[in-house]
Amino acid sequence: MSSSIISPTGDKPITPAMVTALWVIAHEVDRLRIPATVEDAVWLEIPTVDLRGSDGRNDNVWLRECLRRLTGLQIGGEYRSNPWGAVVLAEWHILQGGSTCKLLIPPAAIQALRTPETFAKIETHAAYRLEGPARRLYAALADKKRLGQPHWTYSLDELRTVLGVQNRKSYQRWNNFRQRVLDPALEQINDYGTVTVKMTPQKLGRAINTVRFDWRWKTIDEARETEEENDRPSVARHQDKTKQDASPLIPEPPPERRSPTEEQKKRASELVEATKKLFRSGSANP
Repeated sequence: MSSSIISPTGDKPITPAMVTALWVIAHEVDRLRIPATVEDAVWLEIPTVDLRGSDGRNDNVWLRECLRRLTGLQIGGEYRSNPWGAVVLAEWHILQGGSTCKLLIPPAAIQALRTPETFAKIETHAAYRLEGPARRLYAALADKKRLGQPHWTYSLDELRTVLGVQNRKSYQRWNNFRQRVLDPALEQINDYGTVTVKMTPQKLGRAINTVRFDWRWKTIDEARETEEENDRPSVARHQDKTKQDASPLIPEPPPERRSPTEEQKKRASELVEATKKLFRSGSANP
């Protein structure tokens, strides 16, 4: 089966929480050294705290939803003109009072998880909101994470090539490159992706010559919150949900009224009496 023809399909897009779970499953497959050529499905037992993330919630509510979605994640394509298809996760059980998750992974999914190029194809579908340089940078950093690296440093020339702007003369200047390419890409990644990335420009003498990226991949809980934020209207995203602002349809309270003076009371009484006399005489218009 050629990894170049594997294409994830399904009714729902791959979400950041699903990719977070796939990272843990792929790590366990690597740790057990399960060969990519395995012919039978493999059962894995993974602590739920690992799947959720050590900083995640204590329950498995979001984990269950994530696993349900993964059972619907299909991969498929053609190999030597013969079509094929499979699911990434065939079966799952949460056992031992919620502390352990038992997962059945089909052979095609094992190969997808063990092959970096194939896993990258699956993962980049989670970054469907990222565009241009942001998606390229996300893929590059994810590749370094697969190598077990907590950070990576690129020379400026390498970074321009990674982001596909090596032929743009205006981006040879660091300020232009940062403001028009790097900063917007990082903003998109931190806003929509599965990871929080920090960028540190580094100097050689007085000029910037390398850029270091440090990252922390999000837990399933954090990734799920990212999904919920992405589903909110743009004007409402990242607002503090604990603050309840008054509806603009509710009018402001009226200003405080002052007590009328004696002169005002007298004039009001005279006006009332004059009105009564007018109606008694029949001179008032209906």
